[in-house]
Amino acid sequence: MIRVAAISFTAFCAAVQCAASEPLWVDNLAPFTGLLGIPSQRSAAVDQGWMFNLNSAVASHFMVDQENNETVFFDGETTRVSLAGRMAIGQSWDVAMTVPYVHHGSGFLDGIINDWHDFFGMSDGGRSRSPEDAFAYRYVSPDHRLNITETQGGLGDVSVELTRALHQSSDRAASISLGYKFATGDAASFLGSGAADIFTALRFSGVHQGDLPLTWHGQIGYTMAGDSDLLGPDQRRDLWFAGLALDWRLSRQWSLLAQYDGHSAPLRSNLTTVGESAALLSIGARWHAAAQWSIDLSFVEDIEVETAPDVTFQMNVRYRPKAS
Repeated sequence: MIRVAAISFTAFCAAVQCAASEPLWVDNLAPFTGLLGIPSQRSAAVDQGWMFNLNSAVASHFMVDQENNETVFFDGETTRVSLAGRMAIGQSWDVAMTVPYVHHGSGFLDGIINDWHDFFGMSDGGRSRSPEDAFAYRYVSPDHRLNITETQGGLGDVSVELTRALHQSSDRAASISLGYKFATGDAASFLGSGAADIFTALRFSGVHQGDLPLTWHGQIGYTMAGDSDLLGPDQRRDLWFAGLALDWRLSRQWSLLAQYDGHSAPLRSNLTTVGESAALLSIGARWHAAAQWSIDLSFVEDIEVETAPDVTFQMNVRYRPKAS
């Protein structure tokens, strides 16, 4: 009976095109990395019609690092609300645009995170010894100095992405994307890098061939970052990124998702915070509210400590109108 149920549910997954499921939307919102054109993961499938996403993420930072004449102190909170639309062009192409609103400030998560660390007896890296809900982004090196202490908010860097399907079947997809991040955010307010970035990504998606209702996604890519005055003379211009995601369809309405994302450090530096490659682990749940609607709730942890925010909480609302 259990095996029959599993086979029936696997057939159901094929019927609703599990291969067209999406990874979690994950951005590294660390102050420097958040300025760069490193795209979030997406399905490799090129679906007909439109898709819209409204993604909101709140990230808490407390990063203190010093070595020789270089110092980092990031204490604050970043909120990014992104509206994205994707439209198919013919059978093999789609184009997407993302418009973000970015806010940097003191936030409200410090007390919650301190209580969490205390309850489990976890190290907090000195967070509890600093005033709660303060705000300062400071970076000092022999060749560069940055000091942001006033709350900032506004339009971030808009990006566009063109994707071409290389292979697409009922249970496999591969595609290649080319993207451009415009310098639309005000660099003086730390809302954008002040430079345009170009990125390309090779993506794969597939459905598990056994009885488990699993869909996987992966990407690997390269970003050529523009010359940013905010990042200074030690900026890395050539960046790699990679990711792997799993979507486990528990029922018609619910999925569990796990995801890894990694990428190059933003600077050539001996400091972990800005000079080590990032590694992020995300866990989330997806509610398939209706045929065209889904809602994701997730959190992101820095498994390579201090290369990303301490924790990021996310919600994504996705809408797919029926293809005409």
